[in-house]
Amino acid sequence: MNNFVGNIGQSYMQNSSDLAEIEQIKRGAKSQKEQLKKVSQEFESIFISKMLNEMDKTVDKEGSLFQESKYLDNLKSFMYNDIARQIAQDPRSNLGIAKQMYTQLEKTVRE
Repeated sequence: MNNFVGNIGQSYMQNSSDLAEIEQIKRGAKSQKEQLKKVSQEFESIFISKMLNEMDKTVDKEGSLFQESKYLDNLKSFMYNDIARQIAQDPRSNLGIAKQMYTQLEKTVRE
């Protein structure tokens, strides 16, 4: 039960920080196209972060050097968020999701 509640809390913290990032983009961007580009990039970073978190769940932790705890899980979550943002922002390493989203949606926004 504690693990379930911890997962809900972690998910809420993750989602609220993602929403805060998107709200910050809305306030900081000069045009709708700039907003769309930044939001597309943020979407890709959220996708990558979720993918890294799910991949981490598949790792065999038996006999691991580090003891599993909610604190380590939170630290890994923050680390994966940062890594995901770096991957999404680098044109050499991104998955191309942001570019594809921007291309599809730029027709629907004003300058």
